Amino acid sequence: MGAGGDARPYGQSKLVKRIRSSDKLRKFGGVKDDLIVLKSIWLNKASGQDHAARLESFYGPQAHAYDRFRSSFLWGRKPLLAACAARLQHHGNDLIWVDLGGGTGENIDLMAEYMPLKRFKAVYVVDLCHSLCEQAKQKVKQKGWKNVHVVEGDACTFQPPEGIATLVTFSYSLSMIPPFHSAIDRAISYLDPNDGFLGVCDFYASGRYDLPCRQLSFLRRFFWRATFDTDNIDIGPERRAYLDHRLSRAWEVNSQGSIPYVPFLRAPYYIWIGQVPQLASIMAETKIEAPSGFPATFLYTMSWEDPRPDMEVLKINNRDEVLTLSSGGCNSLNLLLHGAGHVVSVDCNPAQSALLELKATAIRELEYEDVWAMFGEGRHPHIEHLFDTKLAPFLSQSANHFWQNRLWYFKQGLYYQGGMGGVIWALQTIATFLGMGHSLKRLAYAQTLEEQQAIWNGNWFVHFCKQGNAWLVDIFVRILAVIFLNRFVLW
Repeated sequence: MGAGGDARPYGQSKLVKRIRSSDKLRKFGGVKDDLIVLKSIWLNKASGQDHAARLESFYGPQAHAYDRFRSSFLWGRKPLLAACAARLQHHGNDLIWVDLGGGTGENIDLMAEYMPLKRFKAVYVVDLCHSLCEQAKQKVKQKGWKNVHVVEGDACTFQPPEGIATLVTFSYSLSMIPPFHSAIDRAISYLDPNDGFLGVCDFYASGRYDLPCRQLSFLRRFFWRATFDTDNIDIGPERRAYLDHRLSRAWEVNSQGSIPYVPFLRAPYYIWIGQVPQLASIMAETKIEAPSGFPATFLYTMSWEDPRPDMEVLKINNRDEVLTLSSGGCNSLNLLLHGAGHVVSVDCNPAQSALLELKATAIRELEYEDVWAMFGEGRHPHIEHLFDTKLAPFLSQSANHFWQNRLWYFKQGLYYQGGMGGVIWALQTIATFLGMGHSLKRLAYAQTLEEQQAIWNGNWFVHFCKQGNAWLVDIFVRILAVIFLNRFVLW
């Protein structure tokens, strides 16, 4: 009977081998599909008598593998959808979305990560390529989307049956529409003039005298435009220039992303959101660079000055326009709390401006609990999701670039980052080593000012600084300053 138990581990090992084997097969199949896509991109050239035929010749052989490959190539899609969803959060539940050049309908699946699809009364996936539309129809059926409609048609002529759309998107499709003026004009014709948004993400090559935040070098402009041109994709600056001409720019970010199986190269892409022209429109963002020798991050996570005496003297009111240093951003926000009509905050370190912008955006867009976790506790367990869905859609390009690679600050603790954060961490470590850790906690959690003063005066280090030999105290303080307040620690 005992031999019967020996079969269980043998059976488990066979199952594990099968699972591992199936994983390997899936990975191999994925690589095989990627190679098919790469073959279509690099070797198969589009051909045909009209644009629909050219799209079919290019996308037909790779339609089944389209989504997997593009998920690690089209880096602007998710930020675009997140930014659009963030701007629609206070709209009703009868939204109309038209995704022009929507391909396989993958954008619909991605949008579900940022807002419930049931809030859309209707979603139209419009594409001129038959093979991609067939993939989209299969996806709609599998997902059970009752409000999603796949339309095989031309973006230059399509109009939703409702006659109006709350959201129109071109996701890596505008560069593949030769008569782009007609496509944009048509989209604007049914875009809601009051609450509608038109969003675009695509690869790009800047103009020679383009906006500073878009500017690329001559070699990059020439290389990327020539490379994409071989696949009938025009990534020149003309399309975005026409968008700027027809609509009011609400938000824009320019960045770059990696290409599967192509090391070292990073393709430039942009995200652009606009509205029907209104009085309010953002100005073009200037290119921001820190002075040479400046640190890559901020020095201060908070301002150390006590603003209360300033407020007593300045007597701030709503007629005041105040110019102040950004630093940690505390003083700038405090001026607003005291009723300043307008506050202009400047700093020669772009990282300090990025910190203040994040604080201001969090106050506007997040619930109190999330703001407190980020800037009260200095840690947030879900900072990546919060940043992608609530914060990044409203940050400037420079702030986006700064924080995308530094969200781990809110995992390790914001107030241990930057120049002074490093000093705080080092001093806390030394205080603990010298046996003062318990005293510091008691000092921080004291209930009254008298209790706090008693704890402070009873500390041996404070007693040494007050009562010790002046010469020894001076030497000790100088040593601490050299160790902790040097450029390498602070910067």
